[in-house]
Amino acid sequence: MVDSMAMATDPVCGMRVDTADAAATAEYEGKTYYFCSQACHDAFLGDPNVTSSAPSVERDRLTEDELAERAGTTVERVRQLASIGLLERAGGTFPRRDVMRARVVLEMEAKGIDAEALAKAFASGHLTLGYIESTVRRFPRVNQTYEQLAESMGFPFETLQRAYVAFGLPRPRSDELVREEDLPIIQSIPVLFGAGVGEGDVLRAVRIWGDSARRVAQFQTHYFHNTIELPFRGRGLRDNEALEAALREVGVRMGHSGEQMLGWAYRRHAEAFYAEHEFGHVETALEEAGIRQKSPRGIEAAAFADLSGYTKLTEEAGDDVAAQVSLTLAQLVSEVAAGHRGEVVKMLGDGVHFHFGNPGDAVRASLEVVRNVLPRGLPPAHIGVNAGPMIYDEGDYFGRTVNIAARIASKAGAGQVFVGEDVARTVAPNGFRLIEAGEFDLKGIAQPVKLFEAVRPTGGA
Repeated sequence: MVDSMAMATDPVCGMRVDTADAAATAEYEGKTYYFCSQACHDAFLGDPNVTSSAPSVERDRLTEDELAERAGTTVERVRQLASIGLLERAGGTFPRRDVMRARVVLEMEAKGIDAEALAKAFASGHLTLGYIESTVRRFPRVNQTYEQLAESMGFPFETLQRAYVAFGLPRPRSDELVREEDLPIIQSIPVLFGAGVGEGDVLRAVRIWGDSARRVAQFQTHYFHNTIELPFRGRGLRDNEALEAALREVGVRMGHSGEQMLGWAYRRHAEAFYAEHEFGHVETALEEAGIRQKSPRGIEAAAFADLSGYTKLTEEAGDDVAAQVSLTLAQLVSEVAAGHRGEVVKMLGDGVHFHFGNPGDAVRASLEVVRNVLPRGLPPAHIGVNAGPMIYDEGDYFGRTVNIAARIASKAGAGQVFVGEDVARTVAPNGFRLIEAGEFDLKGIAQPVKLFEAVRPTGGA
């Protein structure tokens, strides 16, 4: 059951906000809209489809008593913040956004930054506070603690805490009220337990979801600061001014596209994996019915590509150039993998780990990478390929086949593609030739291993 806190969705950015915490509101076609920040409010009013209908733009005003109560402070503190210019008092009332501004000041003071210092920076124009309004919002809660909810669902509170840690989120306290948006996620946990899934397997799935979403969220903030804000700083704007301009002209205008994009990308990827999974069940059914034997699982291949001289490049040209090299490599290998029915398992800074369902595709893709690094302005690449069984888990591939592929890569010289004996035994060369390169000692392998160099046919493209 939800407590008295009413919840609304900002129509611009998609953020869920407590209506009492909204920085601004607007009336449109008989409905009240609530906004997490003044920037979202202004963007809403700037929409021609909205302004043509002439919505009410009268902003809510709060008395100092109302402001103090919503901000979680005293009337005397509100007056003091207004006296130093951090709150905008006019005619004895304050705009709704000052609730958030007061909370920001209190939060900064808790971090050791006093209000007077903030006021001086604000008065000089070096500090703006609009961009930080949404960071101190309060989240609607249900009238049940996390411990009570876990007990009502029939599993230990400690299990719920471990799930939050696996998600990469703060461990909830036993007396903490459940956030409203958390409720449907928590309610799905007993479904898995009821199906016989053990706690360890539940936490493993949770960890993958949490880590993937965390990486997207972390990168988005990094990308915004280092890429989106950069042109605004280049205009001569101060740091805070550049951030607010970037939020107003890019962030707010894009709305909640980041969250939508994450859902869209997941659905598009899931289509292919679901289809493959379901087809496998069809084959199993036909085999069990004695109608058709299930297709044998093909031999997979692992490939590791590294750039020669990357460490030297980093030392001589600096980290910025090295980072650009990594970005260019990531784009190249993604294109090549997609063209050869493979996938990029993970980027390794100056290298990449591929997976292919067919060893021949792995060799052809490797030759294409080697051929295309120089035209892309990258250092020469050397690649190792191996074929055999692998273990897939949590988005990665493991096992002896993978380990040997990495060791083979270390033996290849710049511009070379070396492959193991298992590749040579299982593929009929098509679009490449295999030349025996000799026997090599590989780290962790007791006996020397015969390797082959893959080359393009004479006169081949």
